[in-house]
Amino acid sequence: MFDFLSKELLRLQEERRIHAFVMLAERQRRMREAEESGRRQVEEMQRQEEDEIFRQVVKVHQSTVDSYLEDIILSSMENTAEEQAKEEIQRMAVEINDIAYEMENRCALTLFIGGCGQQFRTFLTICTCTYISNLRHRKG
Repeated sequence: MFDFLSKELLRLQEERRIHAFVMLAERQRRMREAEESGRRQVEEMQRQEEDEIFRQVVKVHQSTVDSYLEDIILSSMENTAEEQAKEEIQRMAVEINDIAYEMENRCALTLFIGGCGQQFRTFLTICTCTYISNLRHRKG
């Protein structure tokens, strides 16, 4: 019976020792998990911060691109409008010149130079005012 009790004591001691190792291993595992969780949390915060910085950089870049394209479009529109205005002015100048030439010829034929000169000035004033009025209505 002494042999049985001795073996039982050894078995219980071994069981306690194994239980102590299990408890120690469990504690170390929980500590590692806590450390890993802390690292993941820090990494996630860093990732969120980097994502926000990236979003802001993209936003600034996009606004710069938008501004640049807007400047190009506005410049192009101004150049186009200026070219069209020049062409329109040249066309109107040719028309006015042709009309003035025709009126001069008519005036020379009728020999009413004094009255014709006044009519010609009135006609030029009307043409100029009409042209300016047309330009204003087109822009508005």
